[in-house]
Amino acid sequence: MSLRPRARIHLSHIADNWRSLKNIQKSGLVAAVVKADAYGHGLGPVAETLHEAGCDHFFTAHCFEAQLVREKLGPHAEIYCLNGPAPDEQAIYRDAALTPVINSAEQYQTLCTWLTQNGKLPRNYALHFDTGMNRLGLEPQDAAKLAEATASHPPKLIMSHLACAEDTGSDMNAHQMSAVQAVSGHFPGLPVSLANSAGLWLDPDYKQALSRPGLALYGGGHAPEGIRLKPGLTLEAPILQIRKVRRGETVGYGASWTAPADRWMATVAIGYGDGLPRSLSNRGFVSLGGQRCAIRGRVSMDLITIEIDQPSHLARPGIYVQVIGQEAPLEEQAARAGTLGYELITGLTPRVTRIYENL
Repeated sequence: MSLRPRARIHLSHIADNWRSLKNIQKSGLVAAVVKADAYGHGLGPVAETLHEAGCDHFFTAHCFEAQLVREKLGPHAEIYCLNGPAPDEQAIYRDAALTPVINSAEQYQTLCTWLTQNGKLPRNYALHFDTGMNRLGLEPQDAAKLAEATASHPPKLIMSHLACAEDTGSDMNAHQMSAVQAVSGHFPGLPVSLANSAGLWLDPDYKQALSRPGLALYGGGHAPEGIRLKPGLTLEAPILQIRKVRRGETVGYGASWTAPADRWMATVAIGYGDGLPRSLSNRGFVSLGGQRCAIRGRVSMDLITIEIDQPSHLARPGIYVQVIGQEAPLEEQAARAGTLGYELITGLTPRVTRIYENL
């Protein structure tokens, strides 16, 4: 029996989540963001599952991720690289038929050099305009100039990225929508992509021709009432030992928790070396047989200690506790850690065994 933590990846849940988002989109297309190893769920299996479900548009951050998607899916999928091209990546974009997302004047110059040398790109390119994130993106005031400059080789997509979509009442959403509409007016007839996962919960105008959900595919984020997303993974770890801690004794590094009375403790094989944040010390919990058990003491590199009622057939060495999943919701655990669901699932390390399931 392995004593490693494991993540059971629910591929059918991820496909079901994509179908649910597609139903919300109603018109237009729904892509899949599979960067960062499909948010820690496994790039290859997730991309293949979504492609089989009907998804044809994929977004990665880097071209090496996009190459892996192309190898898995074959020639028909549309694969975009959000971080844009470097000058020495021309052969990669050409041979793997990838679509670069142009974010800056420097990347536009790289694109112009490639077009001068080859006349075209196998899958064309997208223009990303910054409308308020102040991270990556071309300047909206340059849209007219870019439209004229690209007239002979127009992009296939105009993009921007919402900064505050999780806050449905934020004025930033309307500001960005207005800015995107102004930009797209210089590129008549070209499709526009704006909505991320949370953008799908906003008014229909935000969905545009192509939406780009990421976290929602994996069951994360905060979907509105009436929309049920399924967890993309269940993170589990085995109990290694059970012991009684006497009243007044302490647990873990720094003696940060003191037993107020005699208590039973279980030591579990997961820690920050596996991606479980140290900030869950004395704050997080696990589920054991459907019952919540608090983490007592500090999260260490390889271990946590949880409080249990008493040893039993459900609480003994070899039994797995649930750390993230249906009984330990991702966003609740993330909030206790002072972070987001994104960080918890993308931070799972290779020490965590991935087991792929179609439920």
